[in-house]
Amino acid sequence: MNTRLKTIDLARGASVFIMILVHTLWMYSSTALQSESLFGAVIHILGKGTASFLVAMGLSMALSRRQTPLLLIKRGVQLLLLAYLMNAAKFWLPIEVFNTMPEAFINAYGWQSPLSAGQLQFMVLTGDILQLAGVSLVLFGALNIARWKTAWIAFLAIAIALVSQFVRGQQFTLSPYISDLFFANNYQVYFPVFPWISAILTGYVLGRLYINSQHNAAYLFSVCAKLGAALLVIGSAWLFIDFNGQFGNFFHLNGGGIIYLIGLNLCALALIEYVFANKFNGPITRALLYASKHVTALYVIQWVLICWFMGVFGYHTQSLVPTLCLMALMSLLTFAVHKMYLQIKLTLLGFKQKPKRAA
Repeated sequence: MNTRLKTIDLARGASVFIMILVHTLWMYSSTALQSESLFGAVIHILGKGTASFLVAMGLSMALSRRQTPLLLIKRGVQLLLLAYLMNAAKFWLPIEVFNTMPEAFINAYGWQSPLSAGQLQFMVLTGDILQLAGVSLVLFGALNIARWKTAWIAFLAIAIALVSQFVRGQQFTLSPYISDLFFANNYQVYFPVFPWISAILTGYVLGRLYINSQHNAAYLFSVCAKLGAALLVIGSAWLFIDFNGQFGNFFHLNGGGIIYLIGLNLCALALIEYVFANKFNGPITRALLYASKHVTALYVIQWVLICWFMGVFGYHTQSLVPTLCLMALMSLLTFAVHKMYLQIKLTLLGFKQKPKRAA
């Protein structure tokens, strides 16, 4: 039985396009455009869809047949290796090899060129969403979460969300960096496990409910709508009481922030299901489904391209019209490079699989 959910694929595909817009804004646009314009505000709001991507990741994991501890750990380690290779391509190559990284970008860290080995290491070890995904998969494998009851997984998601603010900034003596991957309150790690893994666990629970309902999509998205609304109310009330403490730093949210964000994105998934999912099958839908299928590769490619092209377009220098042009350019280049990557991959596989001639 095909257990793929078109709504989840559409949401994940949309997240690819949104992240290109967001990252282009972050790297190229002037601080005034980012923080003082309606355009910047809208793009930043779209960027809050990160939780939707993580929920989709958890749901897809629950539906996957490859949930043995060894396979989960192997996939997690592969993602971590890819994440750090991406960082090396983003930062080390343009700084040390191409010598094209704008000095303004270096200055944003409070540094000046040339960078020390420690400063380069700091950049290469930057923790982003791929690190979160990799660590989460390793944890799921180590805990053998596929054997857990659904209620236990739900309890774990709630517990992590609630305790996050109390463990924020905790440090293990032997490895401060590993501590940051879990509890960071700094910008070396943007997506620490606490609380972001709660979104992945929520998706995993939804995947379990979908399986238990005999793959009833209507039931799944009814749960998304109801649970999302409940979490949205709870999160909104919490933010009303303590907005700065719970949502003041988007990357290092506390309980109220992650609850609100998960609720908002569950409601968005239900909305996509009811309004869009089965009503449109044109080129936009096909592009979103393509992006969903290749999300990891596209994520890596767009980040590397955006960082490399800072040597051409500068860092925090562009106004509205150039930013719009760069968003279109980065989107087109990302998919063009990915198409080339797939073609090269197919060619290499063809060489490997070519049958040998009999002697």
